[in-house]
Amino acid sequence: MSTAETQPAPRKALLGKRNVILASVIGAVLTLATSTRTWITVFPETSSVKIPNIVVAGSDAATAVAALAVVALAGSVAAAIAGKVARWIIAVVILGAGIGIAGSALVAALNPVGAAASKVGDATGLKTITADYSVTLWPWVAVVAGVWLVASAVLLAVAGRGWASSKKYARAEAASGAEAATGDEVEMDQINGWDSLSRGEDPTD
Repeated sequence: MSTAETQPAPRKALLGKRNVILASVIGAVLTLATSTRTWITVFPETSSVKIPNIVVAGSDAATAVAALAVVALAGSVAAAIAGKVARWIIAVVILGAGIGIAGSALVAALNPVGAAASKVGDATGLKTITADYSVTLWPWVAVVAGVWLVASAVLLAVAGRGWASSKKYARAEAASGAEAATGDEVEMDQINGWDSLSRGEDPTD
């Protein structure tokens, strides 16, 4: 067997359901982890009033990040048992969550004064103070995690077309189809019965 003929197999394995969903879960979990870390440290200038350094976690600097990560994580888990149409919808949801995470984290990293305003206000009663703002690596990790989720969503939409639905989902679809078919048969029997009556025939014969 030639090398060209054996190449699709590794590619198919790489884009398998387990790998794609695992990639999405990793992106969501990584984002959640970054939201608990310190994103910004505020060093107030020395004055007559001593103000301690203010530590701003990711959940305070970009409040939407943790919520979007939970949405992406839930969608990733649901994709494992969803049907083809549902997977498309989930892929769009994860795509939106990834874009939101990357955008929110990027804004916090580039504008630490605005991102830390709420925490600074709680500590000092002022929205802004004269201080040095130090941005850690974590918001940039969140940006990468958001981009990772975007890529995972694209993979889910593309690779998911060839996945078989879970047995439970397939049984539900089959049961729904059977109910629809039974309903059609009953409706046809009723129509035929009325036709027989209109011709003066007994439909029970």
